[in-house]
Amino acid sequence: MKKYFFFLFLSIVLFYHLPLLAQSPWLVTGNATGGVRRFGSTTPFGVLFITNDQERGVMTANGLWGFGTSTPNARVNINSTAGQNALRVDVNNLTKLLVHSGGGVAIGANVAPPANGLHVNGLMGVGTSTPAAKLHVTEGSDVALSGGGFIVAGSITANNVALDNNEIMARSNGASADLFLNQNGGNLIYNGTNGTGNMGIGNTQPAGRLHITGGTDAAQGGGGFIITGGLTGENIAIDNNEIMARLNGVASPLFLNHNGGNVILQAGPNSTAGKLGIHTDNPVVEAHLVHGVGTGSNHGLRLANSGANNQNWTLYVSNANGNLDLYANNAFLGRFNDATGAYSTVSDLRFKKDIEKAEAVLPKVLQLDVKKYHFLKNKVEDQKNYGLIAQEVEKIFPEVVFKEKGDDGAETYTMDYSAFGVLAIKAIQELQQTVTAQQQQNILLQQQLTTFQERFTQLEAALKTGNNFNLNNNDLLGVTLEQNHPNPVNEITTFRYTIPAGTSAQIQLFEVATGKLIKTLRAPENGQVQLNGSDLLAGTYIYTLVVNGRVAAAKQLLLSK
Repeated sequence: MKKYFFFLFLSIVLFYHLPLLAQSPWLVTGNATGGVRRFGSTTPFGVLFITNDQERGVMTANGLWGFGTSTPNARVNINSTAGQNALRVDVNNLTKLLVHSGGGVAIGANVAPPANGLHVNGLMGVGTSTPAAKLHVTEGSDVALSGGGFIVAGSITANNVALDNNEIMARSNGASADLFLNQNGGNLIYNGTNGTGNMGIGNTQPAGRLHITGGTDAAQGGGGFIITGGLTGENIAIDNNEIMARLNGVASPLFLNHNGGNVILQAGPNSTAGKLGIHTDNPVVEAHLVHGVGTGSNHGLRLANSGANNQNWTLYVSNANGNLDLYANNAFLGRFNDATGAYSTVSDLRFKKDIEKAEAVLPKVLQLDVKKYHFLKNKVEDQKNYGLIAQEVEKIFPEVVFKEKGDDGAETYTMDYSAFGVLAIKAIQELQQTVTAQQQQNILLQQQLTTFQERFTQLEAALKTGNNFNLNNNDLLGVTLEQNHPNPVNEITTFRYTIPAGTSAQIQLFEVATGKLIKTLRAPENGQVQLNGSDLLAGTYIYTLVVNGRVAAAKQLLLSK
């Protein structure tokens, strides 16, 4: 009975497979020669590949290959198990393509690619078979707001960046958008350290490393080609011919090298053509300042120190007459005349106090010792200067000498030479008073000489006879004059006389031969005075006693050698 069923089953199998075997004979050993050999199915069924009684692959009836899956959805569909690489392609035993178990793909090397990522070992060309870089893209379209590009990052309907062969464009759904470079930090370097390329903003032919055109004129309210800082705070705007500092729409200080360093204005290397204009667009000299009209306390050119006292000097050009006024700490001190250049110091009574008469200066002026000298920096052949030595003048006129320490601690003498003009005026006034007194005395002496000459003949005659000569004058009662002793005299002789108390008297010595006054001796009230005749020539002299300006008596003196 069992044999019956076996042969029945074998007969059925042979019945169904004999046509197939007849159409596609298959040799298990695969060593058939000649003829077409087929493997597969001629019916609308797929072919399963089974090893070790497990399905390894399938070719579906519609021609889809499946490896590791019985339901492929692509021409070739490989499904690997966990921990198993899906695909590996080798060339000469070197892996060139690897689909890794982690989901990534490696091209050109047997390395683990990033999970679900791509690793390319070599150059990648998109649109070119000869890439010149790690990624080389060609054959794109020109970037426009509406689309295009060789590379696009982001969604076309949202923010995206597009690159073509000569531009980078940020877009947002067909409109322009902001392009950020290193928005979260890091250096932004253009053209490398040793690059020579230029950058143009607003132009396609930049003439410098950075060339900007097409901006607006800088004004306090806005504008400019370059702006640094926020418009609602401090900012600097640069246009094609100006730099402006602004603060929320109003003018603001512009600092150059605020924390140190030199600021140099120069038209070019070794050039003197550049000019600096302050409040003027047309400077005509190297530094040209045009200031407002007012005073030196709020206009002009000011020099100030950086110390706590903030001492300062200001030069101010007067609009009224063109004079150059000088101010110190906002106080007017003097001016330079615009016609002569002469400097005049302020001398207005309204600027002075504690005024008093000056004491006599003539004796002090006569003590001044004018010198000729070189300054230390002079050469031997240089002309010498006339002047005074401050240390010497300080002892005579300390008011015109100043001994002060500078900010460096060095102590130096300076001197107000202009004060000597005033001292000279005072000395001349005092000298004039002396001259006037002498002139008055000369007039009195001339009157006395006239009287003396009128009686000189009588005086001579009386003296020749050995008689003394006394004037008869009631105003000179009590006046006597004795003969000098010794007489004749070799060197020293004594005059004795009597004069009333409270009178002024002199002994006057005349040369008889010429009538010339040789000496005048003050005659004190004690009644005697001496004469040293060592410097006189031998001869005959007449001496008179003059009391209160009038000749009271006369006698003869003989001088022998």
